[in-house]
Amino acid sequence: MFTRISLAAAAVALLLAGGSAMAPAMAQDSIKTRKDGFESTKKAMAEIKGLLEGGTVAPVGAVAQRVGAFAGQLPTLFPAGSDKGDTKAKGEIWANFGDFSEKAKNFETAAKALETTAATGDKAATAKQFAALGGACKACHERYRAD
Repeated sequence: MFTRISLAAAAVALLLAGGSAMAPAMAQDSIKTRKDGFESTKKAMAEIKGLLEGGTVAPVGAVAQRVGAFAGQLPTLFPAGSDKGDTKAKGEIWANFGDFSEKAKNFETAAKALETTAATGDKAATAKQFAALGGACKACHERYRAD
């Protein structure tokens, strides 16, 4: 009986030690994933801007959908420990995670609204909603991104 308990305790200790050793690698994976996502979002925003400047509204919805999908993942891409390394994330993200998550949700909501608005074909309304999406993006950057 004592041997089983000792073996179980040793196994748990190894799992915990392995988990904490893996934490920095997982944090770095999160940093890479979010950096890639932000770069894709930057390109998507430029694509939407180009479409609207060219008078094309219909494809905006599909691009906005990609932005919204990434925005929905944002809170999960900032786990504890991912504030170290090659990142522009400020420590305020983790200190104010509720506010950060709310801003990410607002960004996602604005992207979904842009997708819906673009489906109407109304260029002026779509441009207005695109500006709102940009504002939601900027609101997070102003507080949580180091330049």
